[in-house]
Amino acid sequence: MTEMAITTKGLGKTYGKRWAVRNLDLEVPAGAVFGLLGPNGAGKSTTIQMLMGLLPQSGGSISILGLDPALDDVAVRRRVGYVPEVFGFYEWMRIDELIALVAAYHDNWNWTLCSELSAEFRLDGDATVKTLSKGMRAKLALLLSLAFEPDMLVLDEPTGGLDPAARRNYIETILAKFQETGKTIFVSSHLINEFSGLLDHVAFIKDGKLELATEVKTLHEQTKRARLVFDAPVPSDLRVGDALAVRVNGREALVTCRHYDPQRTQETLAETGAKNIIIEEMTLEDIFVDMVGS
Repeated sequence: MTEMAITTKGLGKTYGKRWAVRNLDLEVPAGAVFGLLGPNGAGKSTTIQMLMGLLPQSGGSISILGLDPALDDVAVRRRVGYVPEVFGFYEWMRIDELIALVAAYHDNWNWTLCSELSAEFRLDGDATVKTLSKGMRAKLALLLSLAFEPDMLVLDEPTGGLDPAARRNYIETILAKFQETGKTIFVSSHLINEFSGLLDHVAFIKDGKLELATEVKTLHEQTKRARLVFDAPVPSDLRVGDALAVRVNGREALVTCRHYDPQRTQETLAETGAKNIIIEEMTLEDIFVDMVGS
């Protein structure tokens, strides 16, 4: 039986009468690189704050590394490296002072790793926090989350303040270093394609509700796009089996097929009368848009 690093059952959060997260069931296997993906306002940050014990849930249960964050949030934060969407640093502190403050909370702080990351991120220990750009703040937050060698890394919209080159370095290089340890990475983002090459498990969330949770490999195997070419203009109301989406343009139709099966799906597509059928791979973002909506 696969060990789970995170399990939530019926997890919910309300603000007044509004549900920010509703009946969320998640299972994150130990060692997975798991993406909680969805548009802004979907409930991703609310979910992560509940996982970290920073926000009380309105219902349901949470287990993270076998701990209940509602009962022992300190133990969770000593084992989980957490990079929030908004960084709450002491603005007046020098970087080296802030590092020393955080290090004091962790018996297993790795000063050698801290120095390596500081040099790689080009962080000047004498600089004050208030002088840092958004990108440098993101790097400082990552350093503080990695240097105590946590059992899990939780990242909430981690690349929001980084330019494209820095985002690529952040994702491909820094997170890959942590991934090599075999430990769990849980990341939330609305920038779906940026993390698609890193993730092996994914959950789609919209309006606080879980729309899908699966392995990325399985999702790509079961979801394909078919390009149908006809001799005459395609009717705008074309229907194709249980297709997720059908887009018509002149004599072509793009059909997003779920539960793709080479033989059965081809037979269903052939029933449309198309003279040519081309099966195409889809990006994770394309699948998300067709399955959940933009």
